[in-house]
Amino acid sequence: MNIKDLLKNKFFLTAAGISIFVLILVLLLSPKKNVTSIPTPSTSSALSNLSPINLSAEKRDALIAYTNSIKHKLPLTLESFDTSVGIETAINISHHGDLEELVNLSIGGLSYINKNELDESKNPNLTAFKESFLKAIEMLEGQNIDPKKLLFSYSDVPYVRETAQYWVDKLDLLR
Repeated sequence: MNIKDLLKNKFFLTAAGISIFVLILVLLLSPKKNVTSIPTPSTSSALSNLSPINLSAEKRDALIAYTNSIKHKLPLTLESFDTSVGIETAINISHHGDLEELVNLSIGGLSYINKNELDESKNPNLTAFKESFLKAIEMLEGQNIDPKKLLFSYSDVPYVRETAQYWVDKLDLLR
């Protein structure tokens, strides 16, 4: 059947006409989405999300003093760390330049999306995070740095930071 025969076929013309009519109706009746620009947070507001709100002045001063005493030993990096689940991670520990009491501990190369799955057999990223975190602690201790005296920030990206903090707390990685 060629195109001329299709155009002569009343059934085809009726079906095509109805399809086009339905398509136009869907386009006209579908809700319009307002496209607005997403405001970019200023550096100070992004950093305020990192800053611990409920630290006493005494505790903050102690953190700053200890962080300042060890900051010459930072950064510590391990560009390639092979975990037991086959996920290669990168570990970076550095002083947070803007907030004196914080130390960045970032672990890249894994997914932070499956936050609530705490069964390591179902979430290899959790295992990779745990092994990498413990390797980071080992790196700090190798430089005679006490990780229990540090306050860590895990990322400037909110969901990564929240997931990493959740995993550290749930797995009790800073015993």
